[in-house]
Amino acid sequence: MIGPLFRSPPHFPRSAALAPGHARRFENVVSHWVEALSAPFGFWGRKRLAVEQLEIRLRALPPSFDGYRIVFLTDPHFSAVVPRWWIARAVGAALDLRPDLVLLGGDYVSHSARYATGLVDLLRPLAAPDGVYGVLGNHDHYVGAERVRAALREAGVVELRNRAVTIRRGVDALAVAGVGDLRFDVIDFEGAVRSVPAGAPLIALSHDPDVFAFWPPDLRMDLMLSGHTHGGQAHLPWVGPPYVPSQFGYRYLAGLHRDGERQLYVSRGLGAITLPIRWRCPPELTLLELRPS
Repeated sequence: MIGPLFRSPPHFPRSAALAPGHARRFENVVSHWVEALSAPFGFWGRKRLAVEQLEIRLRALPPSFDGYRIVFLTDPHFSAVVPRWWIARAVGAALDLRPDLVLLGGDYVSHSARYATGLVDLLRPLAAPDGVYGVLGNHDHYVGAERVRAALREAGVVELRNRAVTIRRGVDALAVAGVGDLRFDVIDFEGAVRSVPAGAPLIALSHDPDVFAFWPPDLRMDLMLSGHTHGGQAHLPWVGPPYVPSQFGYRYLAGLHRDGERQLYVSRGLGAITLPIRWRCPPELTLLELRPS
């Protein structure tokens, strides 16, 4: 592959939230109508939902968490181009995997806030013994973060916005932290891990995988789960994805990446944006099984 023809401009962790401006609202309207016109050509009935199963080894994982199962869903993009039944199918497939924990990576909608309320019935069936947690993505901010947050709360999804939860098995602990969206929300790395018990393995949720490059080296993080890139969404012959929504190009396009003791897994996501295209890049539902390193 020759590399992406287009990539995102640089973005850096923000200390103050940014509201979408007039240009973004205009783009939302245009993109929504493009989605409405292209929706009949989605052919979702022909698409394959790939269940990616990975064994992830974490340093100092307590024996009581050996074999712990996490289902990760991201980028459903409920909209005109991603039908309700497709997302419901993914939710059903997630439940069939019998996870201990369900994590959501954001971008629940695309360009229209009208789909936010529909998230409640779609996501409410999700359940796991240790709960359902998620973060918001850039598209959730495009349409109004508070509307999406309200739908998530009603559906029983707990947002991890620069904070962590600790899952316990007796005296053993596993922490899960989430940070805000890289483009529009505040990212507080120290706040996200403040409540994490000393020595506990930490799984971080970030919608945008570029956050992996900015995570402070002095703050422990063992595994980050992200989406956002859609794996490129459309892989052209010899070229690959012409556009990747990352300032690092193909570096964090999809799959598992390692940097020393830190790992990043980037899911291809469930949906699509603007055009209902998934060429040589099937939608993904991820099952991670934790093992001690």
